[in-house]
Parts: sequence; C-alpha cells; structure tokens
Amino acid sequence: MPTIAKARTSWTATVKFTPGSYIKTRRTAQQLSLQYVAARIATHPHVPEHDRMAWLEAIEADQVPASIHTIDALRSVFRFDRSVLDSLAAIARGERDPIHTPRICRVCACSWRCPCTQAREECAWVEGQDLCTACQESAAPQSETEPMRGAVA
Repeated sequence: MPTIAKARTSWTATVKFTPGSYIKTRRTAQQLSLQYVAARIATHPHVPEHDRMAWLEAIEADQVPASIHTIDALRSVFRFDRSVLDSLAAIARGERDPIHTPRICRVCACSWRCPCTQAREECAWVEGQDLCTACQESAAPQSETEPMRGAVA
C-alpha cells in the first residue's frame, strides 16, 4: 500500500486552494452568483441581502473565517466537500502539512467525495494531474483556474 507522500506525488497540484478560494470555486463551478447564494441563507438576526453578499465575498477572500453554522448554510445551497474544506482550513492555520492537501480539481474544485456529474456520470481523475475528466476537454493550461462551464459540479 503506497504511503500518503507517494500517493501525493502521483499527481501534481497546480492550484494552491485556500478555504475561501475553494468555496468560491465550488460556487462558481455550479454557476451560482453571490446574490443567489446570499438570498438563500437565513441569518439570525436578519441581515440585509447586500450585507450577506459582502460577508460572503469576505469569506471567499479569506478575510473572514466561515463558522460551522455558515458552512452548514452554504452546503444547503450548493455542493462542496466538507472534509476538503476542513483540511484546507487546518493547512491555513498551520495545523496540517500542505503535503496532505486533498486532491482537488484545479478547474471546478471537485474531489473524490464530491465529484462533478456530466451526462449523469461522475467524473474521474486525469492521470497525474489535479484535473477531473469533466473539466479535461475545456481545461486551459494548468495555470488557469476558471471553472468549466459545461460540467455540473
């Protein structure tokens, strides 16, 4: 059985995701606007939608950490892998070595636990890359991080 370090070197990470960039990439891969997400998150006490949008922008820019309640609220609106987010947060806090970064698609930020679906089939990994098969055809060079428009993340 390969070690984590050997498994990690079998593919190359070209995008350094942070918790905020991961959330933003997952949201945009699913073609959801900040306004759409903000309109579907309830706050107690009530916060106006434009303030919720600014708050979400700050979370996506890693200026404000997302609380457990915020993460749950976001997951009720769009799909993302909670374990990936937890790992990225631990790495950002210096509690985990970046070598343990989960495998994340550089285009749509899907993971093996939260794959894209295209034509009702789940994606797989392109060998040796941080790229899923749903994003492979439209993927730009490895430095490009814009989400693919055809896949449903």
